[in-house]
Amino acid sequence: MIPHLRLGTRGSALALAQADLTTTALSGLCDLHREIIVTTGDRRTDIPLAEVAAASGVVDKGVFIKELELALLDDRIDFAVHSLKDVPTILEPEFEICATLPRAPIGDVLITTGPSFSELPSGATIGTSSERRRYQLLDLRPDLKIIDIRGNVPTRLSQVAESSSYDGIILAEAGLLRLGYPVGGTLPHESHSLHSELFPAQNFLPAAGQGAVALEIRKDNSKARELLSQISHSPTFNAITAERHFLALLQAGCDTPVGVLSSYQETTLHLNARVYEQDGQVLEASSSHSDPLIAAQQLFDNLSTRSHA
Repeated sequence: MIPHLRLGTRGSALALAQADLTTTALSGLCDLHREIIVTTGDRRTDIPLAEVAAASGVVDKGVFIKELELALLDDRIDFAVHSLKDVPTILEPEFEICATLPRAPIGDVLITTGPSFSELPSGATIGTSSERRRYQLLDLRPDLKIIDIRGNVPTRLSQVAESSSYDGIILAEAGLLRLGYPVGGTLPHESHSLHSELFPAQNFLPAAGQGAVALEIRKDNSKARELLSQISHSPTFNAITAERHFLALLQAGCDTPVGVLSSYQETTLHLNARVYEQDGQVLEASSSHSDPLIAAQQLFDNLSTRSHA
């Protein structure tokens, strides 16, 4: 008899696209029921994420997973589907990330009504809710003005197309591709053609977990763990394990200004990191090891102040 699992997801277009990917991966392995759950972060798109978290008593980016975890605890769902970069670095002890889908491209993309990054006028306004992106943008262009932006991908695209408040916005390459938008060149929009420009990940480091879809369970749900392990992508899971362990060593959250880039050469995991300190220092490091936890520890141990030579 085919087993039955209940999948929990947010209701945004991107979240549903990720749920569809998960459903496809599980095809033939189980009968799947989907439950759409509205999270605190979905309800409050009118204020910055930090204010949402403070108002709700949720630390880190738990505003996007709190209600899904409550559904896990209440046994209303067997597993939750997340964009991993939205998941807090340290989970509550009842939960675990037990599987990941194959990782999508991990870059960050500038969206404008025409100008390239180098062509943006001095003082141009760029919208992002990410501190990591804010610091790296100002690293490249100290003249830019960075302001907060909220909403799902289509909403943000409309804001840059139709509003004079933004000269550009930054979005994740993975999210654009999963929603069917092209990256690089013209990006069609109903009110205005937009220009998309991909930042090289080697220079503009992605967030820990960026591009990865994570499957979270309650630790005591062995049936879900066993089924989901069959679709987990080992290279992605090992890479995100290293990235998240590095954040834990830093005692950093998933919206702390930290960039981490992972790549594989045969069985060796290569990591590069950039950390923006509150005192203005920028720390950088690299490491290589086949064991993700050792690679993360070496990355942490190797951190040093960036050379300006």
